[in-house]
Amino acid sequence: MSVSFDNSILDVPDNIIEQVRKDSKNIYNRLKSISEDANFVSDISDLIPYLPVIANERCGTWYVDPEKLCPQTVYFKSTDGHTGKWAFNLRRLNAHLFNIIAKHGGCMIVDSTRSGKRIPDSQSKTIPIWCCTINNAIKKFRDSVTSDEDISESVWDTEFHSLPSLISRSEHDQIVSLIPRFTQNLLNSGFDMRSLSNKLRKPLRPLWFTPSSNIFVHGLPDYTKMSFHPLICVCASQMVKSGVERRKGFLYVQGSADDHEMWARGLTSALFWKYHKEILNESNPVECERTVLDVIQREKNANSELLKPNHSDLSNDSFIFIGNTNIAIGNYKSAFPPECWKNFDCIINCTPETYISNEASPNYLQLPIPEGKKGQNVFYSSISIALEFIRGPLEEKKKILIHCKQGIDRSCGIALAVLVKYFDGKGMESTIKVSGRLIPNLSKPSITLP
Repeated sequence: MSVSFDNSILDVPDNIIEQVRKDSKNIYNRLKSISEDANFVSDISDLIPYLPVIANERCGTWYVDPEKLCPQTVYFKSTDGHTGKWAFNLRRLNAHLFNIIAKHGGCMIVDSTRSGKRIPDSQSKTIPIWCCTINNAIKKFRDSVTSDEDISESVWDTEFHSLPSLISRSEHDQIVSLIPRFTQNLLNSGFDMRSLSNKLRKPLRPLWFTPSSNIFVHGLPDYTKMSFHPLICVCASQMVKSGVERRKGFLYVQGSADDHEMWARGLTSALFWKYHKEILNESNPVECERTVLDVIQREKNANSELLKPNHSDLSNDSFIFIGNTNIAIGNYKSAFPPECWKNFDCIINCTPETYISNEASPNYLQLPIPEGKKGQNVFYSSISIALEFIRGPLEEKKKILIHCKQGIDRSCGIALAVLVKYFDGKGMESTIKVSGRLIPNLSKPSITLP
């Protein structure tokens, strides 16, 4: 995250500006700022306890205590809301969110933003575009089939809702003009609209809470009685001048969790919350950083211990098969040799680390994909390699393991590419053999909700 400073009005020495920049990247200031913002999120979730709290990747998980956090996350990307780049991205459909909304009547989505903004584009535009497109697609689908007497179409909201204080009338109108195309793209995608229409009995509508919102004065309504399913966009960060502000004992940095690879020294949001009392108990940056590094080393030692042979029984919690396929997604432990070969005929490792003895097997492929943003290009270039490698084992009905460190990111991406290439929307193999090659049958695409 870059922090800009305006010293054109005040005559501030360059060395002071440089020191503030340095302090803004300090892990102590970052974690103290995150803790302050997390308290606001906690207060909001306590006020609306019946709505699940969901983190928007990537930084949202830093602001919510895991005890209050929904296990599923979402990915509404800010770039899909950037001015002139507005998009409804089918690759980031967040279809699992429909079940959560249907079950609880709505949800809260937590994110933050850095200097210069009150609400991130992910919440001010991407999510509203998503809500409006979904509402319009459902309306259009229902118009094309027998009407449901249980739903009053006259009150089904298809408007695009935005914040006038953030979105100009011109930008609002430009987004509205794109909604019909976004809607048709969804309807043409093969997504199971009947299932979606049955799940959502009320339209979606975004609402916004920030630390500057006057929400405690008048109280909050009972959202279960509203005529819509609320998606409450909670921006955890406070908007402060220049992105930084002095607090008692630390420098508050707006949007501190952004680009954590640049400042976290290997600390993850999960580790932060596991040890947050110990970490935040330190009263100065030096001790805080020392504690963070100690925590990281302790976790590495613990993980290494778990991977020793006497701890490496490949129990079901280290991998899971995808539906009725022969493909499993697993964590690093799931590939521990030689036990892994009792469960699988073929293994794809999506991490830079490897168990040396596995490398000798012709049924083993390592895709050294780094974690986080820095692995994005390697991930994309690895997809074709994985698809080529897996053709034979699929044809021979082999049991296949695709794993990464935790079994929740890189392995899932490669597995998804395999499913899209070689399977239909119901998890059934949709391929035919032509001249020794597997050719996908994609004439009838289908994306089905569980």
